[in-house]
Amino acid sequence: MEKNTMNAILMKPGKEPIIYALPAEGTTHEEAICDLLEGNYGATEFFPISEDVSLFILTNDLSVALGLKANRRFPGKDKEQIIFGNAIFIAAYNGKSEKEGTITMPKEICTMFIEQIRKNFAVCDGTEKPRSIDEVYYEDQDGDSDRAFKWSEIDRPAKLGPAIVAGRVKFYDVRNKEIMEINGRFFKQIDVYTKNTRLS
Repeated sequence: MEKNTMNAILMKPGKEPIIYALPAEGTTHEEAICDLLEGNYGATEFFPISEDVSLFILTNDLSVALGLKANRRFPGKDKEQIIFGNAIFIAAYNGKSEKEGTITMPKEICTMFIEQIRKNFAVCDGTEKPRSIDEVYYEDQDGDSDRAFKWSEIDRPAKLGPAIVAGRVKFYDVRNKEIMEINGRFFKQIDVYTKNTRLS
């Protein structure tokens, strides 16, 4: 491992998980993760490593809307939930201490986790489709406005107003962010109604 890199685990669709040397510093670190995951990402705490450090899984938070290829299934009771696109397993402080950020894992620890991923995350054949529930996004889910919608791909609009930049995503229509651009593709919010949506 080079001086300014850290060990993580990269899991691509149709490939075996591997130890991957991520840049370890600042914006370069974040940009490298976004590059590997093809956009903005979300993190889910997966497994405690020590009292204040956990293994997290990072995935593209718009993987379903982007139609990324099925990778593997989560283990156990979550087996119906599929990881789409690339995923990164990374060690990070979990908020149980004042320390923050990601940290490197020794290669032997990475190897141990890779074996567990192979055993517990069932490989997808790449043709799996997301469940309808996976296509729904929520705005203010825990608040008063609780709005549910899907992102539907559209042609590039003829006119685009000023953009709000959020990482790798641009939102247009400042009031309600109803048009999104990511990786040169455009999407529009389509409201949906689910049992979790409160109607006014």
